[in-house]
Amino acid sequence: MSSQRMLTYGFAGSLNTQRTPRSKKGPPLIVSMLAIGCTFFAGLGDWKVLNNMLKGLPKAVALGTIACAFLFFLVDADFANLRKAVSYFPVYIILIAVYTFVSMYIWVTDFSTSAVISRGGQKIFFQLITIIYAVCMCYLFETEAVNYLFFTMCATNAAIMVLEMPRFGVAESISSVITCIITFGDAKGFVRQLEIHDITFLFGQFLIYYMMFAPRETKGEKRIRILAVGLCLFFMLVGLKRSTFPAVIMMCLYVKIVRMTKCQDVLITLTGIGLFLFFYLYLYLTRSGFLVSFLESLGIDMMGRNVLWSLPNSYYELSPLWKGLGFEKVTDLVNMWCRQGLINRPYPLHNDILRTFIELGALGFTLWAGIQYIFYPIFWRTHYDTETSLLYMAILTYMTVSYLTDNTAFYFWCCIGLRMIPMSYSYRIYVKERSRRWKPLSSESAANEMWAIEMEGRMRE
Repeated sequence: MSSQRMLTYGFAGSLNTQRTPRSKKGPPLIVSMLAIGCTFFAGLGDWKVLNNMLKGLPKAVALGTIACAFLFFLVDADFANLRKAVSYFPVYIILIAVYTFVSMYIWVTDFSTSAVISRGGQKIFFQLITIIYAVCMCYLFETEAVNYLFFTMCATNAAIMVLEMPRFGVAESISSVITCIITFGDAKGFVRQLEIHDITFLFGQFLIYYMMFAPRETKGEKRIRILAVGLCLFFMLVGLKRSTFPAVIMMCLYVKIVRMTKCQDVLITLTGIGLFLFFYLYLYLTRSGFLVSFLESLGIDMMGRNVLWSLPNSYYELSPLWKGLGFEKVTDLVNMWCRQGLINRPYPLHNDILRTFIELGALGFTLWAGIQYIFYPIFWRTHYDTETSLLYMAILTYMTVSYLTDNTAFYFWCCIGLRMIPMSYSYRIYVKERSRRWKPLSSESAANEMWAIEMEGRMRE
């Protein structure tokens, strides 16, 4: 073989190396470590000590992960993957647009105070960060983004446990954890300080994913799944969120039932529509006091929610013409009730359905519920597949259980999980299509191709 021919073979081998799918390479180690580090420190802000001092400020560290994605793009500009990741952004920005424009209209027409506008603007900004963060994590890690976020949150929760130990002592801390596990969440002292609402609810989303959707074809994938399920159960238990376990079990059964039916798409859509309609009934039952009376008749401790849910009655109307008070106005009302002595602390309303209706009005609430419960499941099904739509509906319905009596609808990490887990899961379709399109050339075929190009050039000369 001539030296020129050998050179052609070498060049062909170089071409094959360069054409390796991007999913085989991934970001450089330093970029991955920086992205994980930023996520870790942003999550560490949920430690009660830091949260009391800095509030939500540490969550802004998550912007560093966004910077890492930009850095990786400069190093390896994968325009195809960039287009893929960015395609999720317009879908989720619709929800932010609803918050923004509805609230701006209310703020302007009601001459709202600057404090209310400032708090509302901050909440909208952090919701925007959750979308950009989810997009950037999927750009960096594709189908592995779920695993990266999950194990980083495990490390964050473990770090918070270690940071709390000196305050209680190692022996007492271990004893408190054991007591919590044995009594299924009944604990005080050390474990009480580990009640991290946002991250704990996020582990419920992860548990649904790893139980019902995570890949399990290889031994490595099976090991990750088993480990993840165990860690989810542990951190949910020490996080004192026993109510999440029935919700997770219910969602796992829901997924199984949907998979057994022949009309899966219809059932998922009906689930979204059913929840959408149920919210209006829930609002009526809450305002009329029937819900509180019913729960109290069952012997359920409302823990002050009966008072909190009745206080706003004179500030809103259950009407399709209700305009709303604007984003974060309920926080202003709670602070006022606390000053007036109606409540002893500025407790959150513990009812996201009621809060969203009061703040965004009938139109804003309808759009908020319609987009999330009807439009998004249809989007996932039509643009990807039924399984992605089912995953989204399962974790959304799980979160909906907490919306009824808690304040999780706008939690930072919960919103990230709700958006990023289906996004990362849907990437498996993109990766398969990309691998099918990419066909590595053999050295012989590449050499023949190059030889034909060279001969064509000589004939033209």
